[in-house]
Amino acid sequence: MIRAAVFIDGANLFFTQRHLGWQIDFSRLMAFFMSGYASVQANYYVPASEPVSEENAAFTRVLTAHGYRIISKPVKKIVNKVTGEIIIKGNLDVELVVDALSKVDLYDTFILFSGDSDFLPLLRALRDKGKEVIVYSTQGVSARELLTEPDVAFYDLSMFRDRIGHFRSGEALHDDTASAPGDHHFPLTLPDVGEQFTGTVLKVKPYGIFLSNPYHAKCLLPLSFLGVSRHITDLTAIVRMSDLFDVTVFHVNTAKEIPEITVKLADKDMAEAISSRIEG
Repeated sequence: MIRAAVFIDGANLFFTQRHLGWQIDFSRLMAFFMSGYASVQANYYVPASEPVSEENAAFTRVLTAHGYRIISKPVKKIVNKVTGEIIIKGNLDVELVVDALSKVDLYDTFILFSGDSDFLPLLRALRDKGKEVIVYSTQGVSARELLTEPDVAFYDLSMFRDRIGHFRSGEALHDDTASAPGDHHFPLTLPDVGEQFTGTVLKVKPYGIFLSNPYHAKCLLPLSFLGVSRHITDLTAIVRMSDLFDVTVFHVNTAKEIPEITVKLADKDMAEAISSRIEG
């Protein structure tokens, strides 16, 4: 089972999308990768400016709802004492590199969304560790070194609009121009009750576990649906971010702006593992 970790350089991707002339639908992007890997951890790195606009707040809510972990830090304004020029700094390259290396045991495939050649040392280090390394960007904004680096797969985002692009209501979707890893297709509809899928841990709350899923939905595995008879006082201390949950769809709520799915654990081995952690 191949595990993927997606690392998105938000600032670089902003200019990439402007160059392409279309926006990425991040719910479709998550589903795109979920169709090709057993698990997907997605990280979005972006500088934070104050005050936070309603548009940025809404974008953050969408990313979080669809399983992205957002890493940000405040933008710094540095004044050149000689010229009086204000320089804006908000680079998170170091944070991305540190996370990629510190979590290297949690994934098999490293996927980078950036055209910045500063990440070449990281790509080479991960390749030397036996990781599959993939870069998504586009020609025109991506460094030439990324396109030609040996044993690094480069995918041009211009070929993926029909798979991950944001389309307005009534706008036509065409045949796929590119395939997801493994050449699978992702579902464009919500699941029926009783359907099964495997989800990775996005967030753990006292009342349940939020899971990734290929349906563009907010997915909750409630504490009461874990199939564990023993009393759990602290679910966050028991569930691990590397856990995989085979679940069955129990309820689908389409009344919300972002659909909600409630699931039940269908994996007896995982239920037993959780029980053993309680005892331990």
